[in-house]
Amino acid sequence: MVMSDEVRMTTTVHIERSLFGLTAEGSPVVWTDLPMGPAGAVHVADGTALFISNAQEHDATLTLQISDRTSERVGEGFVLVGSWPFNSHLGKMVLDTPNAGGSIGFRLKPNTTYTMHVWCKGGESAQERFYGELRGVTPKTGLEDYLVEFVPTGSRHAVTSHTQSRSQPPVDESGQRPANWVG
Repeated sequence: MVMSDEVRMTTTVHIERSLFGLTAEGSPVVWTDLPMGPAGAVHVADGTALFISNAQEHDATLTLQISDRTSERVGEGFVLVGSWPFNSHLGKMVLDTPNAGGSIGFRLKPNTTYTMHVWCKGGESAQERFYGELRGVTPKTGLEDYLVEFVPTGSRHAVTSHTQSRSQPPVDESGQRPANWVG
């Protein structure tokens, strides 16, 4: 469901070495300091997220949005990876890869705690397609799409530096694991 006050931005991220990071400026956590595995995981700590793809170097579509409540439907083929608390710090978002990065035109309300929901489409088969049908093709596109939704929690409690990941199950606002959690 698209809300009238929803803010949305779509961009392309050039994933290198299966990695990219998304950070709120002012976060004390550096994305490259978060756990580097397993493939397909997202690790989040205090305004910083590390995304680990199932495929090596390729271009992926990244959609960022702010919604007043969690979307019930985000599109065919998208699977919820998890949900984590996310502190916006200064509000300006930075998109990083191992060899590049910088501020992007997406802002959160400063000093606000959000629940960050991450969905991925195509991730489970990305590695197989990377080495199969796309072998020798450059640039590689269409392997994965990511949707990152930020929902204000209405709480200004501090997000701890404790990292949640696929090895430490994500939880929703009520402390429950997502229904499709496998791990």
